[in-house]
Amino acid sequence: MRICYFGAFDPSYARNNFLRESLELAGCQIVICNVPPHWSTIRKTAPLINQYRRVWRECDLIIVAEFSQTLVPLAWMLGRLTGRPVLFDMLISLYQSVVFERRSYTPTHLRARQLYWLDQVAGKLADKLLVESRSYGQLLTEVLGLPAEKMIVAPLGVNDRIFHPLPQEPPSSERLVVLYFGSYVPNHGVDVILSAADHLRADDRVLFRFIGDGEAKQRAIERATTLRLTNIEFLPRVPFETLPVHIAQADIVLGVFGDTLQARQATANKVLQGLAMRKPVITGDTLTVREYFVDREHLWLCPLGDPLSLTDALRTLADDPALRHKLAEAGYQRVKECLTPAVVGPQLAQTLRSLLKQ
Repeated sequence: MRICYFGAFDPSYARNNFLRESLELAGCQIVICNVPPHWSTIRKTAPLINQYRRVWRECDLIIVAEFSQTLVPLAWMLGRLTGRPVLFDMLISLYQSVVFERRSYTPTHLRARQLYWLDQVAGKLADKLLVESRSYGQLLTEVLGLPAEKMIVAPLGVNDRIFHPLPQEPPSSERLVVLYFGSYVPNHGVDVILSAADHLRADDRVLFRFIGDGEAKQRAIERATTLRLTNIEFLPRVPFETLPVHIAQADIVLGVFGDTLQARQATANKVLQGLAMRKPVITGDTLTVREYFVDREHLWLCPLGDPLSLTDALRTLADDPALRHKLAEAGYQRVKECLTPAVVGPQLAQTLRSLLKQ
């Protein structure tokens, strides 16, 4: 089976990187039609048409990459002209992300309605939608009215060729390093982490390390300064290829803690990447996480938006090295069982092949 991976995406981004790796391991051939994400939709159109014109005969179907809602109509048109089914990886709803996560607009605002329309058009034009979990597919049905029968579950997963246990190095700090890495978006719950750091200010064993940049980073730094926290260090975003080295230097990896719709319905890359590197992970308690993991067996789950629960979890793990080791090992084994390219690829490829026979 030959697949055209189509859109405006960063090839190193964890989601499309994982799916492409999974499908290639399952024997699929991937050809890429891609333009820079920062281009306008109009500017993207001609280059994508020209790229597709050169490769369409080599392709059996089109997968439109994550965040490319505005390009699904173009892919649909090209698919109809050449007789190729079109799938859209609806990793994120633009409407849900901007209106309910960032709260940039009210639901009745014109821009919010435009984003709702973009999501709906993309969801209805695509022959099938890739979603990361059953619960997220249900959300798309409830919020956008997209048919449940269109949904194909393609787990978020983790590329274990990149994220895998590294040889244990001497600790980079005399304290236990609790690692947050990300872009400071609302569902990460950075305020919750900062509150936990405040509660643990007198515990000399723990150092919070923040890696990344994003829209709310400056606000996080200002709050840490106001609280006079000395157990936090802020580092800039690091290249994707060096991220595993920084995870390897951590003792505990943090997931997402914001009490938002996105946090409740999605799994974070950072959770799976930490587990794949055999690190104990603490993250928010959601149905999506529980689709694959058991609390206090594979990782430690806390109620979303609850800094005291996170504080207690950190104290417990700081006190118990054996428990940290147990969670790290069990979480690692669970990821290997169900969320690596070698496992996800054959299942997804079989589903796509059956689609071609319809």
